[in-house]
Amino acid sequence: MNEGDGVIVRFAHGDRVIGDGSSVSLAPHHPITPSPSVTVELFGVPRLLMDARSLTANGATLADLAADLVRRSPALAGRVLDTCTGWPLDGYSFVVDEQFTRDRDLPLHTGTSVLLVASAAGG
Repeated sequence: MNEGDGVIVRFAHGDRVIGDGSSVSLAPHHPITPSPSVTVELFGVPRLLMDARSLTANGATLADLAADLVRRSPALAGRVLDTCTGWPLDGYSFVVDEQFTRDRDLPLHTGTSVLLVASAAGG
């Protein structure tokens, strides 16, 4: 191998030449952003089952948050949340920033207001 020669290595974040005298970083070019930590306020049966007013869970989307919530709160599994996905069972819903929603892909951010309530709550 002559000076300046190298081997092209394909990485998910782009090709790099190795062996040409340059250093190689295996860190991605764009750092992975951790999922936001969100406080989920509990009302009614969820509050009674957990004996708590709120829980903290992580998720970039509402579906991610639901999955983390059921992992952290097994008392809610099968009674309020689906045991596999964490998604609210019939009769329960999320309220995100004062809007009832069942949008699994809804993006979440630190500071997003999330409530877990009976679907009939609020009228």
